[in-house]
Amino acid sequence: MIRLAFYSVMVWVCAAMSASSIARAGLMPEQTRLIFHEGQAQRSLMLANTNPYPVVVQTWVDNGEGNRAPENSASAMIALPSVFRLQPQALQGLRIVYDGSALPKDRESVSWLNLYEIPPAKADAPALSTRVAVAMNTQMKIFYRPAHLPSAPEEMAGALTFRVERQAGTWVLVCHNPSPYHASFSSLRVGAQGRERAVAKTLDMMAPPLSEKAYPLGNFSLGADANIPVSYTLIDDGGHYLDGHATAAVHQLP
Repeated sequence: MIRLAFYSVMVWVCAAMSASSIARAGLMPEQTRLIFHEGQAQRSLMLANTNPYPVVVQTWVDNGEGNRAPENSASAMIALPSVFRLQPQALQGLRIVYDGSALPKDRESVSWLNLYEIPPAKADAPALSTRVAVAMNTQMKIFYRPAHLPSAPEEMAGALTFRVERQAGTWVLVCHNPSPYHASFSSLRVGAQGRERAVAKTLDMMAPPLSEKAYPLGNFSLGADANIPVSYTLIDDGGHYLDGHATAAVHQLP
């Protein structure tokens, strides 16, 4: 999944603009994720500027911190070019280079590619006179996948297990992921007392490999249920959505 983070906002609103207008990223990558297989030194990614005005683009890769300046980010991946100008409706090729740093051999590693688009000043872009222009950061995942992992990515969904328990006084849904792959959830839903409710989304919905992730359930009311039905939607390597179902055992402290 691609996630958007707003870093600085420049708003020019004319009197005729609808109050319901929504600013969206105009810089569009050709795919939602990149996968490096062990032995690959670089990957390419095509970007398109769908805005009706030119933008300056800054690119960098980090480990998902989201609050670090590009010069302070650290990752085994490097994005080139790091700064460029892209005309409206134009394309730009991007190279993602692996610097050879040691990464785990028993599981996937993940980094985040940042695509920060900066619109021009209003005087330089008449098309902005009736638009909301936002400088925003689009983030997409880069996975490094070692060779000879013990299972295939397609087997990951079947290996996931869930449980519901209390942590720090709050009910959470815990996903146990014993596979060497990240489980990228688009959505999670739980059923209780005869109805289904969505788990609140966070910036990072992934359950890491060979680990667990807890998803807060908010004002969840358990009732007398000993097992909770779970429905989920995963995003696969190609960015496709895959639905699945499971049952979460309820763990209650004595």
